[in-house]
Amino acid sequence: MTAMEKTPGMRMGRVRHAAEEIGEAWGRFREFWRDLTGENAYDRYVERHRRQHPDHEPMSEREFWRARDDFHETHQSTGCC
Repeated sequence: MTAMEKTPGMRMGRVRHAAEEIGEAWGRFREFWRDLTGENAYDRYVERHRRQHPDHEPMSEREFWRARDDFHETHQSTGCC
């Protein structure tokens, strides 16, 4: 480490950069987790619905989850997957 890197400004720059990288990694992990758990299903539904059916509003989030649960209750898989 050079004498210039030991100045408080340089250290703060490195700390700020590390904090930004941690924040970005956390954001990627959060999106991965939402995909894995299905938490983002409504967001994906709204995005697709607005693209394919711009002439009318999508279901509310409550209606979406209720319809999704009803579908899964009536269309149970008989296989392992």
